[in-house]
Amino acid sequence: MHYSPISLEYFLNMEIQHGGGGKEIIHQNGSLTKIQDIVNYFKTPHHVNKTKSNLNPTNWQYFNCMLAEFRHNVKNHHDLGWENMTEEYYNSLTPMSDLEIQQFLKQNPVEFDNGFIRHNYHRACAMIGRLIGGKSYIPFYMETEQIYNKPRKKDGIHRIKPLTNKIKLLEKMDKMGIDKNDYCLTQSSILSIMGIRDNDDLDIIISSKLRNQNIQFPPGVDVFAANRGKFNYFGAKGDDDILENYCITINGYKFLEPRFYFARKNRTTKRDINDWKSIESFFNNNNHKGHPFNFDFYKWGINYVDKIQYEDLEHQNRDLKVIINKFNRTVNNISHGRNVYYDINNKEYIKIFNLDYCRLNNFNEALNSGILVGLCPALKTLIYHGDQLMGYICQEGKVCNEIPQDFLTTILKNCRKWNKIYYDIVPQNIIQLPNGQYSLIDLESVYDLDKLDILPYHNAQIKPPNLLELINN
Repeated sequence: MHYSPISLEYFLNMEIQHGGGGKEIIHQNGSLTKIQDIVNYFKTPHHVNKTKSNLNPTNWQYFNCMLAEFRHNVKNHHDLGWENMTEEYYNSLTPMSDLEIQQFLKQNPVEFDNGFIRHNYHRACAMIGRLIGGKSYIPFYMETEQIYNKPRKKDGIHRIKPLTNKIKLLEKMDKMGIDKNDYCLTQSSILSIMGIRDNDDLDIIISSKLRNQNIQFPPGVDVFAANRGKFNYFGAKGDDDILENYCITINGYKFLEPRFYFARKNRTTKRDINDWKSIESFFNNNNHKGHPFNFDFYKWGINYVDKIQYEDLEHQNRDLKVIINKFNRTVNNISHGRNVYYDINNKEYIKIFNLDYCRLNNFNEALNSGILVGLCPALKTLIYHGDQLMGYICQEGKVCNEIPQDFLTTILKNCRKWNKIYYDIVPQNIIQLPNGQYSLIDLESVYDLDKLDILPYHNAQIKPPNLLELINN
């Protein structure tokens, strides 16, 4: 049996079984149906205190579990007895760390049904408690087929259907009997299954085999011309190569890896701006970690990665080796201050900027533009001091001996698209990760093409010397 993680959004939209034995306290005698309803209700302290006043040994077990969240060595409630699952009992047990919860949930999949929670009620309540307390959701693992594809066996109700049901015109493609292996969905189709907005039409890339059949596709289904140059990203070599090597599969349908879309998606119109806000929210809520989005992160291409406060780095178990110690360095009264550390245990590099560092704002602008989309899969974490960005953490990789041509092409396309320049394209600024992907490092080395006059003041020199010509061409 195969198990997959479910996202926060999926969990919040699950229905919870009504009934007694303490469940009536959680669902408030049937007035709360979904997990989201329960979380919102108990986020109000008044509701918590009011509920506490109505507790007794016959109904407190799930409520006390909710307040306690995840604890070590909780005994089976049948063996211990409901009356003994007191607040004092839970408080006597050691809380589990986030990492311990993550490992526990992965090693012990839940018996949730499609959109419905009957079994593992205590575990669901413990997670509800985390969310009430403002802590992050940690994915449950459940049987993959039960997540979207199959209705609940007990009542036959299909509560949460496959995400591809949201995509317009797919049903017409199926009725025509077109082989799903011979086309892939592109453009805003990915936004539809992410729950951001409906697709207006259905943009597809088709195989040479399907193209030779001269099929008349339904109105609204737009087929891209053969081997469109706009998709020559990330080493892809035409339609057949894309279908074979650059797709993800969701519910049997092929989708072009989202990085192709996000690398070209504009940020100017009102709809674009709203899309990007929703995309950022999707990743901030870690919905990308739930099935069917839990594919290799580099295929997204985006830079919505984990965030950490600088002060919290000190509390982590890191064995650091100093690589660069220039935090107070200045050149012609301009700050070039930064430190670089190598984390021996996690095989990561940590770069910390002086807040006056001349390229710190460049890095912030680069992240907010599209130039780095698909170019820095090594980026793992952004480091902040309050709301101020002040560094980042990158995965270790092998430094390149020469610049891969396909990767260079993608850099140049991004520079031209976003009117920016990564001014220092040299082999030592490009690494290859264990999964074979290439990544830029020194991510702050980005300037506007319209403001190149500032480079000499920042002690920066364009490399290679013909870089501007390469971008224009």
